[in-house]
Order: sequence, then structure tokens, then C-alpha cells
Amino acid sequence: MQGTILKLLLDPRLGLEAEHLSDQIVSRFEQYLDLLVKWNRKINLTAEKSAIEILHRHVFDSIQFFRFIEPGYRVLDVGSGAGFPGIPLKIIFPELQLVVVESQRKRCSFLESVVRDLAMGQVEVINSRAEDMSEAENSQFNAVVFRAVTDSPACLHLGERFLPSGGKVVLKKNPGENLRELVSNSMFSLREEKIITSYHDVASSLLMFEKCFM
Repeated sequence: MQGTILKLLLDPRLGLEAEHLSDQIVSRFEQYLDLLVKWNRKINLTAEKSAIEILHRHVFDSIQFFRFIEPGYRVLDVGSGAGFPGIPLKIIFPELQLVVVESQRKRCSFLESVVRDLAMGQVEVINSRAEDMSEAENSQFNAVVFRAVTDSPACLHLGERFLPSGGKVVLKKNPGENLRELVSNSMFSLREEKIITSYHDVASSLLMFEKCFM
């Protein structure tokens, strides 16, 4: 399995640097996939059941977010589910400070198992909706990431309370979504749109917004 993982990490569409391809990183991805497959037999984490399918569909997609994340960032992953994109980003950037928010208790139990078994430091799992999080978390993050979203304008509205000026919201845009509606949010400026492809060459847009005001 490690050879398959390394081949994926070497895929030029990801643009990873050599330091992201260490044996330890490959091993951690293997541990993560093993746990995901095991837990997937008991609770619904992903529709894909094999490690290869999960690697190609979810891990490949999640790694793309690294383009807008710096190693020392404090990142909030909203609606993390099985840990996407937060856990792959943490594996790539071990020094990342990560908070994953998931409303389903069983999925949080899985995420806590991942953090424990992979001995991940500076990771917090919160069983909550992001809307219900403590005000103590306001303006405390460098970036808020959303992967599986259906309403991008709502994501910007939700993310703004967690970011200071200059903080980022990073999200994938649905292929048919109107970009004009997204850039109409006066609190944010669209700084970059990156065309990305899935492992199976389906194109989408990765958008990075910067908060302009407190």
C-alpha cells in the first residue's frame, strides 16, 4: 500500500515538494487509511469502502488544499466528516495547528481515534456545529477550510467570525455555481482561483478568499 500512496503523492497535479514525501508521511497516510477502512465497516464515513478508492477520491482531493495553507497556520476544518481535508493536511504539515469540527458524535469518535493512534499533537476534535462554537474561538484562525459544501456564500458568512483581517477561507466551488454571487460578500476579497482536477481528471475550482475587515 505504501508504494501506491507514494505514487499518488508524486502525482505532478498535486505539486508537492520533496519534503512532503518522507517515509514517515507515507506511513501515516497508510495508518489513516487502515483506520478509515476499519471504522467504515461499523459507521458510515465514506461511500467508498476500499483504501484505494478512499485514497483516490478523498485524500487526493484534500491534499490540493495545501496550496493555500502554511505549515504554522491554525486551521479550522468545518464539517470534517472522516477528516477531509484537515487530517491529510496535518499529515503533510505536522506542525499545523488543527481544529476539526463535526456534528456527528460517531464520526468524532473516529477522528479522536485517528489523532490518538497517529500521535498527532496540536489537533482538537470538537463535536458541534460550527455555528454553535464558543465565541472564544472568534478571530483565532489563520484559515477556515470547507471541502464538501453545497452553499459557498453561506461558508463565507460562517467563516468570517473565526478569522481576523487577512485570514483565509479556502473552499471548492461547485462546477455550476455562480462566482459573481460569491465575490459579492463585502467582508472578503477573492485572492486566487486555482483550477484543480480530481484523481480521475474532473475539473473544479479551489478558491481562496481573504477577509478584508474585522
